[in-house]
Amino acid sequence: MGHNVDIDEALDELENLTESLANGLVDKSSDQIEAFVEERQVVVDRLISMAGSHKMDTEQQRKLQSILSYDEPIQTHMLNLKNEAQKWLMQRNAARNQRSVYEAKYAVDSYLMDKRK
Repeated sequence: MGHNVDIDEALDELENLTESLANGLVDKSSDQIEAFVEERQVVVDRLISMAGSHKMDTEQQRKLQSILSYDEPIQTHMLNLKNEAQKWLMQRNAARNQRSVYEAKYAVDSYLMDKRK
């Protein structure tokens, strides 16, 4: 079975997508990564649908492995972004809770002041 052009095209697209994300990965926002994941899924689905009728040759399989090797740093970065977002939310909520505790105390104090008058 000869070299399959459709698979090559899909692999090239996947490689370009992945490399453009992997370059300067630390500066990528969660929106950019989300867009990448969605775009990539389309290409991956296309590859999967082709895999039924065409077998990848060793060269193509090697290329796919090389593309997938980027997954680990990308996932690590996604995790870091998620952790940062959670930390930010927790800090925001903590600040909000402190404020509401303070406001509740203030309300009680002023209520007691009014009673004393």
